[in-house]
Amino acid sequence: MNIKNQNKTILILEDERPLLEAIKAKIKTEGFRAVTAKSVPQALDYLKKGAKIDLIWLDHYLYGKEDGLDFMAKIKQDGSAWKNLPVFVVSNTVSPDKIQVYLKLGVKKCYTKVDFRLDQIIADIKQFLKSGKKI
Repeated sequence: MNIKNQNKTILILEDERPLLEAIKAKIKTEGFRAVTAKSVPQALDYLKKGAKIDLIWLDHYLYGKEDGLDFMAKIKQDGSAWKNLPVFVVSNTVSPDKIQVYLKLGVKKCYTKVDFRLDQIIADIKQFLKSGKKI
């Protein structure tokens, strides 16, 4: 466990329970705190309760009517308290044109799940949180 990561919390927004649990376990193994949500309203409710979040792990398709783009539009709008939260999109189903929309909305990086191992994505997250610079 990395002591430096203990003060960092990652909000995981993912609708597939087995994958959500695997991500959460790996993030905790790396010394981060992890909180989870399966839908846009659940994630927004968590943020509205004032939890300190350092980074968001976001899937594109989520439970309910809203997807990751809807979530991004809400948190990145003018006046949002969460406008500057870094977001990493990790999805198998996001198309190249939607990736461009995510990037325009301020996502730090987009990953295709099948092309990256969990430890690779988390290594990028650790590097980003340490340096604060885009990967």
